Amino acid sequence: MSEPTSKKRWLKQRRSERIKLTVPVFVHRPAQEGPHFSERTHTLNISAHGALMSLTGLVAVRQRLLLQNIASGEQQECSVVSVEANPMGPTKVAVEFARPAPTFWRIAYPPPDWNAAS
Repeated sequence: MSEPTSKKRWLKQRRSERIKLTVPVFVHRPAQEGPHFSERTHTLNISAHGALMSLTGLVAVRQRLLLQNIASGEQQECSVVSVEANPMGPTKVAVEFARPAPTFWRIAYPPPDWNAAS
């Protein structure tokens, strides 16, 4: 399979377009989900369905977290869908919102497919 064809197929599987954007966020684990964990960090990529961010704290796939947009104060429940350890720096963690939240990131001109996500 050629690279352009596989990339097109991968993009079609996305529910909403990702945007490379640094957004300051505060992440914490609800008390009933395990030991206390909270961290101020930033996103690497965002979408209407979640985000990719750097975390120094330990989290596990399927773990429930609360993500707060520091600029707006809005908070969304999410779950960890991927954890990629990096021996040279912070771990990359992908989270998915419990429900699509296209307005959470406060993007003035979001991609067209973000409106369909709500």
